[in-house]
Amino acid sequence: MLDPDLGRLPQPAKGLLAYWNEHCPAGGLPDRSVFDPLSLRPYLGNLLIVDVEATAGAAASGQSERRFRYRLIGTDVAAMSGRDMTGRYFEDVYDPVALAEMRHCFGWVVDHRRPARIFGTFRHANRAFLGFDGMFLPVATDRGSIVAQVIGYIISNKS
Repeated sequence: MLDPDLGRLPQPAKGLLAYWNEHCPAGGLPDRSVFDPLSLRPYLGNLLIVDVEATAGAAASGQSERRFRYRLIGTDVAAMSGRDMTGRYFEDVYDPVALAEMRHCFGWVVDHRRPARIFGTFRHANRAFLGFDGMFLPVATDRGSIVAQVIGYIISNKS
């Protein structure tokens, strides 16, 4: 589920959000390059990075159709979900219901150009018994204003 209110973020995510805010120019997005491995060290196992790609038809039609591809899945996220989806497109991983949910959550962050809290279970990975909490952060590349990637931070809520 998606929650635009960041007031209920899990404590570990608040430090990453503060880092994102520190590097977010007025009216813009932080550049992906400020999120280097050294600065992200405390979060690495729980991170995922998703590339946002416009589809060929979207570019021609001016519509916002897009594909999402996992560029990186942290080791803790892979362990929680029971799979490492690095390099795979969402439509190659998820069933139609889960695909719609994932596109909605990531799409909201891309369209609104702002972070959001996410929470739920790993039901889409046949692990409905395991809850998670976290957030998605939009970032640009090459000092652009278009969301090129979404950085996710996911932790088990063990509740």
